[in-house]
Amino acid sequence: MSPRTRPARLRPLALILGVLALALPAAPATAAAPGPSTYYLDCSATTDGTGSQSAPFNSLADVNALTLQPGDAVLLNRGTTCPGTLAPQGSGTAAAPITIDAYGTGALPAINANGATQAVLLSGESYVQVRDLSLSAPGDNTTARRGVYVYAADTGTLPGIVLQGLDIHDVRGALPSATKTGAGTGKYAGASGGIVVEAQGSTTPTAFAGLQILDNRIHSVDRQGIYTWSNWCRSSRLAAFWNSLCSAPWNPMTGLVVRGNLLWDIGGDGIAPMTGQQTLVDHNTLQGFNVRSGSPNAGMWTANTVNAVFQYNDTSGGRTTADGMAYDVDHSTDGVVFQYNLSHDNQGGFFLLCPYNTPTSDFTIRYNISVNDATRGFQVCDGALTNGQIYGNTLYLADGLSQQIVTENTSATLDVRFTDNAVIRHGSTGTVGWTLNAPAWVNDHNLFYDVPVPAGATNSTTAAPLLNGRELVDAYGYQYGAGSAALGAGVSVAGNGGQDYFGTPVPSSGPVSVGAYTGAPVCAAPLADSFNTDPAGSSPAGWTVSGPASGALAGADPSGGYGAALLLTSGTSTTSVVRSFTAPGGDVRIDTRLRAAQTGAALGFHVLDAAGNPLAQFSLAADGNAAYTDAGSWTDAAFAYPAGVWLPVSLVLHPATGTYDITVAGRPLGTARLTPGAGPAAQLRYNVPAASGAAAFAADDAFVQPLSC
Repeated sequence: MSPRTRPARLRPLALILGVLALALPAAPATAAAPGPSTYYLDCSATTDGTGSQSAPFNSLADVNALTLQPGDAVLLNRGTTCPGTLAPQGSGTAAAPITIDAYGTGALPAINANGATQAVLLSGESYVQVRDLSLSAPGDNTTARRGVYVYAADTGTLPGIVLQGLDIHDVRGALPSATKTGAGTGKYAGASGGIVVEAQGSTTPTAFAGLQILDNRIHSVDRQGIYTWSNWCRSSRLAAFWNSLCSAPWNPMTGLVVRGNLLWDIGGDGIAPMTGQQTLVDHNTLQGFNVRSGSPNAGMWTANTVNAVFQYNDTSGGRTTADGMAYDVDHSTDGVVFQYNLSHDNQGGFFLLCPYNTPTSDFTIRYNISVNDATRGFQVCDGALTNGQIYGNTLYLADGLSQQIVTENTSATLDVRFTDNAVIRHGSTGTVGWTLNAPAWVNDHNLFYDVPVPAGATNSTTAAPLLNGRELVDAYGYQYGAGSAALGAGVSVAGNGGQDYFGTPVPSSGPVSVGAYTGAPVCAAPLADSFNTDPAGSSPAGWTVSGPASGALAGADPSGGYGAALLLTSGTSTTSVVRSFTAPGGDVRIDTRLRAAQTGAALGFHVLDAAGNPLAQFSLAADGNAAYTDAGSWTDAAFAYPAGVWLPVSLVLHPATGTYDITVAGRPLGTARLTPGAGPAAQLRYNVPAASGAAAFAADDAFVQPLSC
């Protein structure tokens, strides 16, 4: 309504205000804040687009040119390969991280560094999450190469980096064996490896906080698997030889979590976080390390770190005796704990303690299991150990292995209590002993079975431990049967963590059992077969084999571990290997280890009733995934199995509920229903279906453990 048509009764003041309002410019509408953006990258696209899903970018350069904002996402198309380095710019926030991930269907999107130093570079960013990519960085082992390089210099504290679900492989970085430049090549500053994290600078203390490295597969990399380094590493604890490597005051990485990673075929160290505080390394599996370095490397270890915990890890296949140990508490450390870990088949041995010129202090090694680790149980480098606690561990040695249980060559004080450990040997060949001349080292309340008792040891037990499945690479084989001398032979240790390897509560006072198992005697195992007594080239004793004569024969462990395995090959007809057992009713754990040389053929592990009817079935299937039956019908699991890797498989049957639990490589795959109509578990079967092409598998450590007698 215009002013000239307004009613005559309009008051003069209102009229004036209305006229003024018309004279003023209209207030602009409030613009909505732009939301996070999603950019799509498809390196197979023939034309470069705008980054939308319908018109994706087609090169890493397009993404690298962006300044990403909190909440933004970059998605790479599955089944495609991008050459070069992905180097996203920009940081997210705790509430809105930047995400790099995959879209579409098929294989993980791949980035091949293609001559560049790394496939992914995060330089000075925070709150960035990188997931579900396949990364490689080929090279000739003379210069640095990395799958992921997380780097910062003079930036302050950078929080919120997550690296998850990556497949990192064929990273060929610097190695001493190729360059002849010394043990440092390939690590310390500028390290090479699968995942390398590095803080540098000289003016602004720099570190990463809350960095998470989760559920990755890292294989065929040189030199390091997962490695962190910081120039901000000078402290009062620092060993002298690092003075030339550390130029800035102590400012550690905090809250690092390394969890659920599977590593194999690692040129040097497996997982080695340095200069950290409150570091957690748990539920990782490492098979094969120090395989190409030509210099000392260990499986999982730390140096210049305080309050780190390594737990529930499985480390094997360490090559050479230049270290080659599974685990290591190294120099300049305080408050490091190794607990609930498994170690086996390491040429260098079980544990390294390396203090150098400053004491390694307040360390704890408890409730771990070492199986058939050669050369050394514990080796102490030159230097002092202060307030060390080694208790509740089980060390097992099979026939033919030689080991110095503890070996040291130092005049420094070794303030260590070696308590409640079980050191067990079965066999008539091999040399086992001690090289220990350290008055402050106390050996008390240990079990030494068929091994020498060290001089000065007190309250030792030497009678039979009655293991439930000796020689198996299965922790449950190192529980005790009724009448074991290990039961109640130990003494409680203050601050013992509250539980043993298996989660059994450990008393805080009074007698306890020695070794990694402190519970009640377990039921006798009706089947525990390591195949180690079968002559090479023979059919496995006690098993019924049908199919090609060469389809199931005993032979050397294909990974180079101790003893034999059952070697299986495909043929024009099905190969079936069956073993009967008798178990009492109730729940039962049925374990084995499986290894496939390829991912395009099937290997089954089946639990049958007495009539041969399948009750529960597991398979490394021909589509590359693990699979199992649910009420008799096959279903794929969310687990793509790798070739050339031993996978522990556990089926825990619950007849009362008609269900069973499936775990592979320590990862629960689910709970399924037993096959209706089948009777109680009474047979195991390894099964290789007929195939037109050649395929090779291995099986080992068949173990049946009733959970109630």
